Amino acid sequence: MTIAEIVIEHLQEEDYANYLEVLVESYGQYEKDYKDPENWASYLNDIRASVGNPNAETILVAKRGDEILGGLQLFTDAEKAYGLPELNIQSTIVRLLGVHPKGRGQGVAKKLLQESFSFARKRQDQALYLHSGDIMQAAINLYLSLGFVRDESKEFYKGDILVKSFRYDL
Repeated sequence: MTIAEIVIEHLQEEDYANYLEVLVESYGQYEKDYKDPENWASYLNDIRASVGNPNAETILVAKRGDEILGGLQLFTDAEKAYGLPELNIQSTIVRLLGVHPKGRGQGVAKKLLQESFSFARKRQDQALYLHSGDIMQAAINLYLSLGFVRDESKEFYKGDILVKSFRYDL
């Protein structure tokens, strides 16, 4: 039996519900890291609201056949991504990279990020950014292995959590 290839494409409106389910499932692993259930509930609400965010330039999804295994959202600057123009990022920003548990270990996140590099290059950006917290150590390790570097000048706090910035120079 051959396994169908993973294909990266732009999210279509009819797939919103499936993509949202994948996002919630992929981030569910972090619930235990939130000491305050209200903070976790707020984070989940932010994730749910992100799918229809008009500020996103596009949402990329990784599919095998009709099944969505993961996705990410691309924004063209920090104001659109976070409402934080003071970060002074006028380049593509990746948000909410998530891979469903059954899609992990198959190169899904790497393929999504590689497509993001292509997107940013087409825009003639000098760099691509993403932000992550310490609880997402496996993701951070992936970013570093792909050539991202930490950029402390573009970091911010969300409540008492330091949101670390990582930059990939194109």
